[in-house]
Amino acid sequence: MQKPTFHIRDILLLIILGTVFTGISHSLFINGLKNIKTQTAGVISSLEPVYGIFFAAFLLKEIPTLREILGGIIILGTVFYSTIKSKCDC
Repeated sequence: MQKPTFHIRDILLLIILGTVFTGISHSLFINGLKNIKTQTAGVISSLEPVYGIFFAAFLLKEIPTLREILGGIIILGTVFYSTIKSKCDC
């Protein structure tokens, strides 16, 4: 079995990935949710996987599996139900 090798470029890319694309982006996301209602923040957070599937299909041409589509339908259905329920106060 061959041991994995790491190059300086790989380590630098991992540092950039961890700080810029994970740490900073999540900090901006959380700070952006501070001034909105809790329910709206929950809806936005729960829709992240749906956005990810949509953009992967659109930008990367990765067609979602049936399981991913069903998961998206469940998430969107729950969001829709929650929105309708909060509007009519039933």
